[in-house]
Amino acid sequence: MADDTRLSCGRSIDDVWSHVGGAPDEHERGCPYCLEARARLLRLSDATTDLRTAEAADPALQPEPDFTASVMSLVRAEVRRGQALPLDVDEDPGLTISEQAVVSLVWAAADAVPGVRARRCRVRLVDRDPGSTGPTDVDVDLALAVAPGTPLQATTEQLRTRVAALVDAEAGLRVRRVDLVVEDVL
Repeated sequence: MADDTRLSCGRSIDDVWSHVGGAPDEHERGCPYCLEARARLLRLSDATTDLRTAEAADPALQPEPDFTASVMSLVRAEVRRGQALPLDVDEDPGLTISEQAVVSLVWAAADAVPGVRARRCRVRLVDRDPGSTGPTDVDVDLALAVAPGTPLQATTEQLRTRVAALVDAEAGLRVRRVDLVVEDVL
């Protein structure tokens, strides 16, 4: 099962948080997911500093003991969520699913294929014509690692089929294309 604390690039939100006060590393400087997470975490850090200053001035503002853990759970969920992808516009035009929820489905589909481990994943909304109806189309970019001796042609076909089927069945999105990059060996 996919780690639900990973950003769409595969990096853990905790890794980004652990050095948010310092300079971003090379990956973070070029990664839109990490840059967005850093920006949100920096805003959180600033807000936390302001709250702590106010708390010091007024003891009645002291938080409950589990307040910080609750806030961090919400922050992690929000940062990972990514863009909102519209679902079937015929059924409910306002209904959306988060990019991270779809990424989790892709990771689950990939991890179910023997000899494959998902790495970075990105789900992109396919442009729609104004007034178009029906399920939303998405493209999936997935980097993965494969075990030595894994037959790539058959495995990638199986993976593409599983990703499309699972995303359609669980999220109601139509996967137009699954682009795979084998970037590592298990």
